[in-house]
Formats: sequence, structure tokens, C-alpha cells
Amino acid sequence: MPVAASGPGDREYSPAIISRATTLTRALDRRIHFNEGQYIAVKQLHLRMLAERQELEIKYSGDEGERDYMLANAQERYENELNCLLNPRQVVAYHDLRNNFTAHRIK
Repeated sequence: MPVAASGPGDREYSPAIISRATTLTRALDRRIHFNEGQYIAVKQLHLRMLAERQELEIKYSGDEGERDYMLANAQERYENELNCLLNPRQVVAYHDLRNNFTAHRIK
């Protein structure tokens, strides 16, 4: 597993976002097993996604409906981009992981 604490473009994100993106990427890597290029690309995707979510939370803080709509669109873009980065076996593993996590949270 790659262990680089930072990567290209990390300086444009807050330390909290970098830390969270690293945590998310490592957690996925433990289950999906990225190659080095995928690890870097997925971490960059997480950085962008977390920064966008933070911006949307602030921008639409007064309009819960619009905020939820925009966050759902951001989540859909994230899912699509992630699917493009993964090979078919990894996509299945990711969807299984996501579905199990969602089912666990609903219980």
C-alpha cells in the first residue's frame, strides 16, 4: 500500500481535508487493493470531493433542500469518477462494500 502523506496538489487543501482524504483512501485500499496509480488518483478524487462537499455545505447552509440536491449531485459525480478509476473486480468489491455499509447503518 502506498504511504505517501501528501501528493501533487495537496497544498491547495486544508490539513483536515488532506487527513480525511488519506484516511478514506487507505480504508478503501485495504478492501479494494489499489495499484499505486489508482491510490494517487483516488486520493485526489477524495480531496476534490471533500473540498466540494465543504463548499456546498457553506454555500447552501440556508437552504437545506438545495444543499441536499447539490450534495447528491456531487456524490453521483464522485461515484462515477471512482468507477472510472477501478477495474471491474474492484467496482464489484466497492459496490459490495458500499451496500454492506449502507445496510449496516440502516439497522
